[in-house]
Amino acid sequence: MSKRQSKVADVVIAGYGLSGGVAAIVAHDLGAKVLMLEKAKYPGGCSILSGGQIKCVRDVEGAVRYFKEMSGGRIDDELVVAFAEGLAGNEAFLRDLAKVNGARLSTATRRQGIVPGSGVYPYPGHDSLYSIRVASIPDFSGFPWVVTALPAGTAIMKLIMDNMESRGIEVLFQTPAKRLVADAQGALTGLIAETGDGEMEIIARRAVILATGGFEQNDWMRKQSLQGVPFYSMAPFTHTGDGITMAQKMGAAVWHMWHIHGSYGFKFPEHRIAFRHPFGGCRNPNRKMPWIVVDRFGSRYMDEYPPAPQDIAHRPMEIFNPDLPGYPRIPSYIVFDEDGRLRGPVAHPLAFEGEIYKWSKDNSEEIEKGWILTAPTLGELAQKIRGVPENGDLMDETKLESASAQWNEIVRVGKDPLGRPRGTMLPIKTPPFYAAQVWPVITNTQGGPVHNPHQRVMDSFGQPIPGLYATGELGSFFGHLYELEGNLGECVSSGRIAGERAARETPRN
Repeated sequence: MSKRQSKVADVVIAGYGLSGGVAAIVAHDLGAKVLMLEKAKYPGGCSILSGGQIKCVRDVEGAVRYFKEMSGGRIDDELVVAFAEGLAGNEAFLRDLAKVNGARLSTATRRQGIVPGSGVYPYPGHDSLYSIRVASIPDFSGFPWVVTALPAGTAIMKLIMDNMESRGIEVLFQTPAKRLVADAQGALTGLIAETGDGEMEIIARRAVILATGGFEQNDWMRKQSLQGVPFYSMAPFTHTGDGITMAQKMGAAVWHMWHIHGSYGFKFPEHRIAFRHPFGGCRNPNRKMPWIVVDRFGSRYMDEYPPAPQDIAHRPMEIFNPDLPGYPRIPSYIVFDEDGRLRGPVAHPLAFEGEIYKWSKDNSEEIEKGWILTAPTLGELAQKIRGVPENGDLMDETKLESASAQWNEIVRVGKDPLGRPRGTMLPIKTPPFYAAQVWPVITNTQGGPVHNPHQRVMDSFGQPIPGLYATGELGSFFGHLYELEGNLGECVSSGRIAGERAARETPRN
């Protein structure tokens, strides 16, 4: 490709998701000329597929206690304090943005077990947290190129997009950043982007902000970073770890590459993305889940409905057995009965242009497709599972029947040794019986370049790389446990911090 110098800006931002948009708005309002690059045809990234609940903080001191416990000793205290302080400013910032298009913001109410005004885990200070969402925007009902059952995700991006447009911030779509550029002394000067007409060199007079998202769709990075193999992703195809490799080329250290926000879910050859199950948010101790999860042999091994069912449920699946050799829990199988089938869809696809799929309400269409196996008895169901190539002929009729019998006794007694709450239990006893293959599924990754409290990217010697910032899930704060709704809160707070700091950098000749 030919290379030509064609753009100059004070602050260049790679990635038009929530964090990139916030950074652009803040930098522009401080007087910087901003240029936004987006790899895809549309803005949004993972943010537009999200539930749209943005984590905030009402008491910084209490939030610091909470996040220190949540971080498991993996995050320095200075970063914990900065993170809590950043979340504390989110609501006022968003309410100011809402003046542009008349968006109505509201404090999140109870939804799928989420208790307003608290964190996910029962650590000290959990009541210092709360969430806010964009409840409605006049004359806005969504985008035709994205499908989600939770419209607040599209609404928060609409709020950002309207603010970008009202400021006239230049955006180049289908223009991925490819590599960062430095001068002879190693100082960052800008980046090279790819366009349909060739390579474009973009000079950044003040700073570059990487807001490119994670590596959910990079198969090589998944295999090198995650213990279980394979993981599948439900993220946009553009999320291939570009910001990570660009930052590493500049000497950046990386962290949290092992840590993902994810669960277990479905992957079918007909679709490039994975589908997750419909039990999101915090665990609702009174919402019935119709299935159990068994391994490739037919044994139950996990609490199917943990406190954060869309975050940590994949972890028990990653055990490796060298005697197989292989992963006895990858794939696993959800098993349920006829009563469970009629309770509603067992999958909840979130989709975007080219990958939109609507799951049938009673799962009948997926049974017809062969995605869900069925048989009149559990023994015959086990035989069908044994015929699935990925299972490796391991499924045992006796073990599956025993797992179901043990589960029914657990339901009767109301106490699960693996910890699943009584109110979530349903027996498996009404034929016919069903099974569907499930895999570890990534909602989004947390790994990427290390940053300091100012969102400056740090090199492998612990020094900031001049003029380089990272925001959002690209090297997220979360490196031990994930706080549900926390990535959206982090997108807003980290975007605000990076945008301000980048705009205040001394211009370079």
